[in-house]
Amino acid sequence: MHADWKLNGVCVTAENANDKQLLKDVHMTFKAGEITLLIGRNGAGKSTLLETMAGIRTIQSGVIALGEDHLWIEKTRRRSRLNPEVVNRLGISMQSAESQWFASSVREEMFYSLKPYGLDSVSTEERIADALAKVGLPAELLERDPWTLSGGQQRRLSLACLLACEPDWLLLDEPTAGLDAGGIRRLCAVLEAHRAAGRGAVVATHDLDALLPLADAVAVVSGGTVRAAAKEAAIAHAASAPQALRALDALREEAAMPLEQLIQHMDEAPWPTPKELASALVLELASRANEKTAPLADENSLAEISSGTIHSKPSIQRAVEQEQTAEVRTEASQKGAAKESVLLRSDSFDPRAIVLVYLFLSASIFAQKTALELTFATLLTVLLLIPFRTLIWPWRRVIRAYVIMIIIFCVIAGIGVSPLSFDLNKVWPIAIRLGKLLLIMILGLPMLKLMTPLRLQRSIEQTLGSLERLKVPIHSFAIIITLIFRFIPLLTGEWERFAKLAHARGKAVTPLKTVPIKRLLPILIPYVRSILRLAEQMADALEARGFGYSKRKPTYSFRLRFGRADARLMSIAAATGILLYLAAMLF
Repeated sequence: MHADWKLNGVCVTAENANDKQLLKDVHMTFKAGEITLLIGRNGAGKSTLLETMAGIRTIQSGVIALGEDHLWIEKTRRRSRLNPEVVNRLGISMQSAESQWFASSVREEMFYSLKPYGLDSVSTEERIADALAKVGLPAELLERDPWTLSGGQQRRLSLACLLACEPDWLLLDEPTAGLDAGGIRRLCAVLEAHRAAGRGAVVATHDLDALLPLADAVAVVSGGTVRAAAKEAAIAHAASAPQALRALDALREEAAMPLEQLIQHMDEAPWPTPKELASALVLELASRANEKTAPLADENSLAEISSGTIHSKPSIQRAVEQEQTAEVRTEASQKGAAKESVLLRSDSFDPRAIVLVYLFLSASIFAQKTALELTFATLLTVLLLIPFRTLIWPWRRVIRAYVIMIIIFCVIAGIGVSPLSFDLNKVWPIAIRLGKLLLIMILGLPMLKLMTPLRLQRSIEQTLGSLERLKVPIHSFAIIITLIFRFIPLLTGEWERFAKLAHARGKAVTPLKTVPIKRLLPILIPYVRSILRLAEQMADALEARGFGYSKRKPTYSFRLRFGRADARLMSIAAATGILLYLAAMLF
């Protein structure tokens, strides 16, 4: 018997910003044998919710269960692992179909999706043929590169990869995007057959006209919260609902319509008519020209209106008070994080100041010669990097691996064979040298985020541009440096994409953002092929923008200038470097 999805108190925060919640205390049940639509604005959290249910996002608190089986199994006090019995019963389709491909042919993509299920070759071929037929793709496409397919064909292939696995639950993110009318009809037929078999589906969509008549339940996602909405009201006004919601968003931004006025007509319709909206806009903007804006209805309130749960003035007052409290809390949190966020912006500092600071501090660290000096340098480095800790946190695994390597080298260096002994005098030189390299590496990690490739290129051209008169190819050199800095994040981002696919499609249960050891070799060639494809796309983009052609003196859209933030940064670095040099002389 198929089981229900149950989310109890689920919270998810952004990876590099622990104070930003993507999902907030979600309590929701998705019933088997039903199709549930997720609706809401862009960025509301629909994709995050689907990825969390699929186990490709870590939850900070709460419980996710499929029936009685939990999605996450506690392995240790600090780490949990995915439950293979649960992940094998679901299938997720990403919002961007092209982000799922890495194999050289459609057949290989299908094979990869079916590999975790351990089917024989005959069953595999039968499932592939049946899935392609259901989505309307011809068998001739099996040898095609998935990247060469049209957008609609890629969307159908994404669905076929799921259907071949025959999961109990389908988690679909914008499945109608890029589909023509025939593709949408096939999608609806697939969903109806899936429901008839007693299985469930959760679909995030903006295409209400196509999918609302098919849905059994509707949930509104807004600001990371999830609330059930009345399906009957949504179906009755499917054609006008998106336009009305956009109008209400515009009114909310202009603070032109209070909550009380929005729900005056709740007994007649789930949202005001265009004439009512226009009248309210004119009256409210005229009356509030010199007044503070009033709190407005959010999408959760609209969901309650459409389900008919708000009917009295006391409930209106409570909604207004909750809105005011939320605004006060948001404003306080924004003020508390304002100073830190300014430091982390990519345009806060001149790249030339960042490079000079890095070189000066690196030279100061290299001047340290003893363990005591290195300890002092470590303390100062940690103090300097505290404001930039969120930029270093994503590299924690690399730092940990480097520390482990240092320990291994130190142990090997200190071991004596004849006689068997351990000499600390041989360990310290290795530890000091590698420790200095570690500090310098950590200092350089925030640089990738503190300056954009374009600003780095501009800084090189402004500083060394005069050498062009001497036939020195400064502009070409600047482009090369920029591409190197641009390509490093691409390499790590592409590897994270492969790790995500290993969990979403390969059903891996290892920690997120990691690839199981047994699957490293099969993905190395696809990874290299993907990197080469990215390089080719970058070369095409450069050629399209005129790079490499002879041209006159370039015209810059902006010029870099040293500011107060750069002066403060360089002053702090100078003071730190002087302290390190004094420490080297005194110790």
